[in-house]
Amino acid sequence: MPEKTESGQFADQSETAGRDDRVGKRMTRTGYVFCGGDLSDVLLLPVLRLISRETRDSVRKPYIIAADRGLVCLDRRGVEPDLVVGDFDSAPSGFIDDYRTRHPKAEIRSYNPEKDFTDSEIAARAAVDAGCSRVVMIGATGSRLDHVLGNLQVLAYLMEAGVRGEIVDPCNRITLHGGAQGGQFSIRREEQWGKYVSLFAFGGDVEGLTLHGFHYNVNNFRLSSVGSRAVSNEIDADAAIISFRKGKLLVIESRDTPVDRAELPGC
Repeated sequence: MPEKTESGQFADQSETAGRDDRVGKRMTRTGYVFCGGDLSDVLLLPVLRLISRETRDSVRKPYIIAADRGLVCLDRRGVEPDLVVGDFDSAPSGFIDDYRTRHPKAEIRSYNPEKDFTDSEIAARAAVDAGCSRVVMIGATGSRLDHVLGNLQVLAYLMEAGVRGEIVDPCNRITLHGGAQGGQFSIRREEQWGKYVSLFAFGGDVEGLTLHGFHYNVNNFRLSSVGSRAVSNEIDADAAIISFRKGKLLVIESRDTPVDRAELPGC
């Protein structure tokens, strides 16, 4: 059986997808990026409890970044991030000026709305610059499908940077794996985000895909970037193993209804 290089654990996860040697040179530290999408308490409160626990570890102290309207949500919960970025076009009028007054020492990087990157990507890049080995994006999904797709592209940036990226919401966890040398990882059934696991070839076909421990297994399969062949698989074994020889594989663990706070893996 292939060696398990990753798991589906949400908390205390320091491994990074891919085989880039840069990963070993990074700190075992998670960057949490709070974006301007769906930030419901179902997910937000467990994440904040998790961050509170991690903050007590001086070595693995998390790095918290608020991107634009994500700051509004954190401020309402009394959480002061390490860094605030954005053009603040989606925050309430006057909010950022009021925040500066209340937090004069806060590190705030303001940008012109006519910029090259979204606020979420600016925040993710800041987490990489801060040396994070893992970046979890919360509030990165919602009604704006253009922003959702943009955030999937941010996962690609993180992967190329040798950093494990995750997008999480109450129903989904999205990760991107692979590159020129493919990838290999596992998802433990007791720690998966939801009942279903869907796979997508990202930016081109995935070659040599092999699945073990799923309801539908394949061996040395070419997953095309056209069509929906690998949607809604399920894990039958204690752990499902995914490996592939070449390409980028987008993995979505999902469920039909929002996860209950008490059921969030690792929280």
